[in-house]
Amino acid sequence: MAKLPDHVGIDFGTHSVKAVELAGISSSKPRLVNLGSQATPKGVINSEDVADQKKLADVLKRLYDSSRIKNRQVVMALPEFSVFTRFFELPGVKKEELKDAVYYEAKQYIPLPLNEVQLDYVPIGFNTEKNAPRVLVVAAAKKVVNIYVNIAAQAGLDLLSIETESVAMGRAMYKSMGKDALVMLDFGANSTDMSIISEGYLVFSQSIAIGSDSLTQAIVNKFNFDNQRAEEFKRNYGVVETVLEGKIYSVLTPIIESIMVEVRRGVEFFKSKTLSIAPTDYVLSGDGALLPGLKEYVSKSLNANVMIAMPWNNIVIDKKFEDIAMKGAPSYSVAIGLALKDE
Repeated sequence: MAKLPDHVGIDFGTHSVKAVELAGISSSKPRLVNLGSQATPKGVINSEDVADQKKLADVLKRLYDSSRIKNRQVVMALPEFSVFTRFFELPGVKKEELKDAVYYEAKQYIPLPLNEVQLDYVPIGFNTEKNAPRVLVVAAAKKVVNIYVNIAAQAGLDLLSIETESVAMGRAMYKSMGKDALVMLDFGANSTDMSIISEGYLVFSQSIAIGSDSLTQAIVNKFNFDNQRAEEFKRNYGVVETVLEGKIYSVLTPIIESIMVEVRRGVEFFKSKTLSIAPTDYVLSGDGALLPGLKEYVSKSLNANVMIAMPWNNIVIDKKFEDIAMKGAPSYSVAIGLALKDE
């Protein structure tokens, strides 16, 4: 597989588009060259509407202009909810038979005709007891892939590769933490993406359809606040039981606990499919990871060792970027992972 040149990682979020450019991506200490962020127009993510795609392309142009990014070679991520990911073990399948075997297995599980999807797989080791190669299959609807190809073209960017958010985040977390067994929870606006890394490989990924905006809406509904005030209360008080007589805590915890229920189900599914011990280390990333009290709540709910992502670890950052890079650092995890892709 060909090595990629230094490039810009671009992460499309519901509320913002983030870009990170690194130099020396194959080295032990890559260097931050530039970064930037721009607000995402409402309702344009994954839209097939040509006008919406133009809006996103215009956002990229503004991001490049405001951040003065020069490198026009980019790697982008597809939103996790639009991607199908599945772990397979294929007993008795030889190396030369792998491609056909993956195609046959995928056809049984992917909810779209295979001629309508872009499908790829990654070998992730071998189960010697079962004489079974292990693979991670990733598939996305061609029409979704084409959306981002079109956006890049309209923005005048050279799109080198497209991958999933969970793969990018796994790369960023391994670079920053050095752990080869990890559960990653990415708290986004509309969903919480859960991924499991085992023996250095991504082996499980799912998108839970509850995100940070659901927490804001719960405060709006309970206290009749406007959206901006509800957002401020969420960010300031979070799930800390001892503030405001626990009023915000009592509104938000049922929603967060519903996410935890799905996380536990995901872990049990992973264990049943792989017959492996689940990782006990959890890392929280995304804009929602900095919610006050969230780390402690997740740790107690799941009885796990929980950390907030610090994706800038092991990356050299010039002083002029320190403030912007460190403010909301967990939200840059995917963009950093995309920028680190070297093949």
